[in-house]
Amino acid sequence: IKYMVLFQDTNGLAFHSLPLMLGVSEGNGFIMNSLAIPRKAKQAIGGIAKLVNEKSAAQKTINVEYNQLDPLLRTTEEFKDGDVNDESGYSPFPGNINQLVFQLKGYNKVLERTHGRMPDFVNPKYTDDTKTETTS
Repeated sequence: IKYMVLFQDTNGLAFHSLPLMLGVSEGNGFIMNSLAIPRKAKQAIGGIAKLVNEKSAAQKTINVEYNQLDPLLRTTEEFKDGDVNDESGYSPFPGNINQLVFQLKGYNKVLERTHGRMPDFVNPKYTDDTKTETTS
């Protein structure tokens, strides 16, 4: 077995795109690949963005949760208006739909190095802008 595929069970159409993702992943030697779709600005779906650390120049292309994307973008000069649609009518940050492909050999190396540990991550969804109550 060379790959592991994770998919969101509420998206039955994923099975149409997953063989293509496997082919792209294999052809490009990706250890990890995720599928994204066009999204409207401020749509309640995480956006894929390249984050650059200004001090170290380290780069990561990751999902930024929808409730964090607009405020994050507003801290930058390039996107000071936040998450807005471009001339295509969509956000420049495509939507993450939780379809993932992992190359097991590379993934196993990461697990060996990290012993499977990840830093804690909490992503609360607030009921309003006061951020005093969560939805669940």
